[in-house]
Amino acid sequence: MSRADLYSRNEVGERSLQWRAGVLCLGVVTAFSLLSWRLIHLQVVQHEHYQALLEESHHRSQELSASRGDILDTRGRVLACDEPVQQVTLELGFLQTGAALADALAAVEKMKPRDLRHAFSLEQLQNRYLGHLGRVAAPLLGMEAGEFEARIRTRLAAKAKGEVFLSRDLSTSGALKLRESLEAAQLGTFRESRNRGKLGALIFQNAFARRYPADLPLGHIVGFFGETKPSPGEEPKPARGVAGVERFFQADLTGTPGRRELEVDGWGNEIPAYRGQMTPARNGRGLRLSLDLGLQGVVEEALDEAGAAEGEVYLGDLQAERVVVVLFDPASMGVRAIACRDPKHGPDRPLLSNPVTEMLYEPGSTIKIVTAAGALSSGKLNRQSRIEIAASGVYDDEDITPIHDEHAMASGTVEDIIVHSSNIGAYKLGRLLGVRRFEELIRDFGFCRATGFESPMESRGSFAGQMTLQTLSRVAFGNAITVTPAQMCGALGAIINGGSYRPLHLAETWVDENGQAVEGLPRVAERQVVTAEAAQVVRRAMLEVVEQGTGKPGRSELFQIAGKTGTARKAVTALKDGRLRTTYQGDLICSFIGFLPADQPKLGGLVIIDTPRGTKHAQYGGRMAAPLFRRIAERAMAYYEIPAQFAPKSSLQPQAANTIPVKANPRHFTR
Repeated sequence: MSRADLYSRNEVGERSLQWRAGVLCLGVVTAFSLLSWRLIHLQVVQHEHYQALLEESHHRSQELSASRGDILDTRGRVLACDEPVQQVTLELGFLQTGAALADALAAVEKMKPRDLRHAFSLEQLQNRYLGHLGRVAAPLLGMEAGEFEARIRTRLAAKAKGEVFLSRDLSTSGALKLRESLEAAQLGTFRESRNRGKLGALIFQNAFARRYPADLPLGHIVGFFGETKPSPGEEPKPARGVAGVERFFQADLTGTPGRRELEVDGWGNEIPAYRGQMTPARNGRGLRLSLDLGLQGVVEEALDEAGAAEGEVYLGDLQAERVVVVLFDPASMGVRAIACRDPKHGPDRPLLSNPVTEMLYEPGSTIKIVTAAGALSSGKLNRQSRIEIAASGVYDDEDITPIHDEHAMASGTVEDIIVHSSNIGAYKLGRLLGVRRFEELIRDFGFCRATGFESPMESRGSFAGQMTLQTLSRVAFGNAITVTPAQMCGALGAIINGGSYRPLHLAETWVDENGQAVEGLPRVAERQVVTAEAAQVVRRAMLEVVEQGTGKPGRSELFQIAGKTGTARKAVTALKDGRLRTTYQGDLICSFIGFLPADQPKLGGLVIIDTPRGTKHAQYGGRMAAPLFRRIAERAMAYYEIPAQFAPKSSLQPQAANTIPVKANPRHFTR
């Protein structure tokens, strides 16, 4: 073999080196190709996705709380308002960041953040931080340190991110004290940004809490605002009105929250130069009611009064299941006071249902004012007309079941029928109209239909079955029909106002933040249901009822009171002879409707005593309800500073309206 052939061959080691170099070059090219492909994929294909993640990590959106509208009484005194408070939450993400925990603990532990991170695990840092934080914050938040930590750990175990509510309505002074205490304990420095601030893991957010400054039970009228308990497995629902006006006007009282967009740096601090768009919050509408807070207090005090004065009726003597008092202004038909007493409700369990619209009861003889006014308005008889009644006190006709009278008389005028409360006479007046016209009359006066009173729930009432002659013979004097206090007050208002009917109402007008009226509420148009002459005759008869009739125990020595008594048995339905039959032999309902002064009415009202058990007074509307109405009405006149019509005997009168102190919202200068 020649020397040239030997040098032309590649050595084995050289070939291996070339092969390795080729593989290395191929690997480098492949790696760069994959990297280039990945960069292109990130920049082109997934650009929008990662851009969104970046923006999300640096973008914040804050909700700006809106104030709920105030609720005022007719004199501008505050019944419900929003008070600025601070919501305090704990940021769970802060507890997951070792660097943040170490920075927060550095001063209190007297160690450098780096040394803390090397000395303790994340869990240990969490424990130390929560221990320090709980000792300072828990007492100021109204909880034990153990409860404080347990609330946070329970949420942390279920969800690593988000916020834990520690207080939803901490007062601004309480929030300031909490911040100062944490700073004094060297647990951080408070940083504020618009309506939101942060100190360590705690976040302070501006908000509003609903307050009810009046020291009276008004849950059945004004209602309450708050959270409702969610069903199992459901998320908590936003707070809302749960009763009364708060619920009825929920949409109008509720404001619209605003929103603020902002940018933050990597440490979560706001970058002022990159503040975005802000939509301001819109507060809810304020509402003024016809309710008079001072008069409500007068009525509440009168109901709670105890005594043994002759001729007076006190709640302790009645031992009733329920007592309801309603006072209203006949000129506007706005309700001024609604009070209710029963054994089931009190300071610890407030009444939330409004008896004015939700209570159904048998009106008894108080409805005779409607029957009489309709008969007079028909033109078939006048004030002097005499009606044959029954000298025996019993009317027995084959068309209807017998009717009995407490006070028998052979005949009488329309006024006599009202004054002596004749059931037989009322039936004969109703029969003059006929079944169809009588039913129309009852509905014209607002019975068996919704009145539109501003309450979340309203009962309509009803006849016992269809309107027949038999039904008429009972409805004419207040049996076989159920009504609400709002309906009865509306009927009384029609008699007071010359036969012109307007339903009772509670809301007066929308107001601005200064309590000034800005827009009225829609009202039902007035309608003439009976003639003015018929209403005048009934009013005169109602005066005689109190002066010398069944309502004489309600006669006042200060004012002329006109009224009508009512005593009825509750309907009882039971199975008899294989059929459901209704009889009127149940418990008693005693009531009284009236107004004063009789010549120029300033106030109308109603007293209902449901199922009295006491034996001190005879169980009649005239014996129980009329004296109670008189005592309350006299005090109401003194409250309104209306001079007495007669020279009064020496007696203690309640404070006048302009001397009663009432708490008020600082935004409103009222009394």
